[in-house]
Amino acid sequence: MRRILAVLAIVVVVLGAPTPGRADEETDLTIMDAQLNLMMGDIPHALENINAVIADNPEYPLAYLMRAQIWQADGEFKKSVDDYSQAIAFGFDHSPYIYTQRGDARAAGGDFAPAIADYNQALTFNAGFWPAIAGRGAALVDSGDVAHGLPDLDRALANDPGDFTEVLKSEHVQVQSRKGPPQQGTNALTVTIHSAPAMADAYVARGKLRFAQGAYKPALADLDAAVKRVPKLAAAHFYRGLTLLALGRCQDGQTEFRAPGVTGTATFQTALTQHKDAVAKAGCAVEKL
Repeated sequence: MRRILAVLAIVVVVLGAPTPGRADEETDLTIMDAQLNLMMGDIPHALENINAVIADNPEYPLAYLMRAQIWQADGEFKKSVDDYSQAIAFGFDHSPYIYTQRGDARAAGGDFAPAIADYNQALTFNAGFWPAIAGRGAALVDSGDVAHGLPDLDRALANDPGDFTEVLKSEHVQVQSRKGPPQQGTNALTVTIHSAPAMADAYVARGKLRFAQGAYKPALADLDAAVKRVPKLAAAHFYRGLTLLALGRCQDGQTEFRAPGVTGTATFQTALTQHKDAVAKAGCAVEKL
C-alpha cells in the first residue's frame, strides 16, 4: 500500500543530426500516445502502443522506460523492474532517475534490499538526488531499519523542490553544414520529475513510523501533508484513519477508511488487527469497521 507511480512528462529534445540508438519522430509520438493512455488509466492501449514501439526498436531505452512505468502502474512490479533493467542496459546506465525508479518498483514489490541498493547507486551519480533519498528512507523504514531510514526521510522532507528536470542522457553530435565546417550539436533526453507523489510517499512512511511510536499528533501532521499532495493516496488515508482512531476521533477515522482503495483487502484487515489495542485504548471499536 506504500508506493504509487508518478506519471512523468518525458520530453525529447534533439539538436543536430540523429545518432545511433535514436528512434524517429513517429516512434517518439507513439511513446507519447502510450503515456497519454497511461495518464487516462487505459493500460491495455498503453501497452499496445509501447509494445509496437519495442517490436520495431528493440534497443530503444526510452520505450523500455515507458513500459516499465506502465507495468508499475498496473501493479506488475517484477515486469517493471525487468524493463527498467533493459533501459539501463540500452543506454540509461548513468541516470540517477532510472535507478531510483527501479528502486521504487522493487520496494513496491517488497524487495527492500535490492531497492536500497538501487537508491544507493543513484546517489553515487548525484549525492543530492532527493527522490533517491526519499525512496531509500521509506524502504529502510519499511524494512525495519528506522535508525538509518528516519534521517533520510527528514532530509528529503526538509524542502519541497517542486518540479524539476533531469537529463537522462546527453550526447555530443556533429551537425553537417553546407555553408561551412561541421558544427557541434547536442542530442539530449530529459524527464520532468513531479515532486508531489514522492513527497507524499515520504510523508506516509514517516507518518507510519510516528504512529507506531505512539506519536499520534506528529503522525497526523505527516499524513495530512501526504493527502494534501496526493488526495487519492490510499495508504495515506488508511494510516490517517488509524491515527484518528488512536486519537479518539472515531467517526473521522471511519470516514478515512471509506476512501477508494482502502478497505476490503487482506492487507487492510491485517494492519487493522495489528493496531487494534491502540485503537481500542482510545475508545474506538475496530469490529465496527
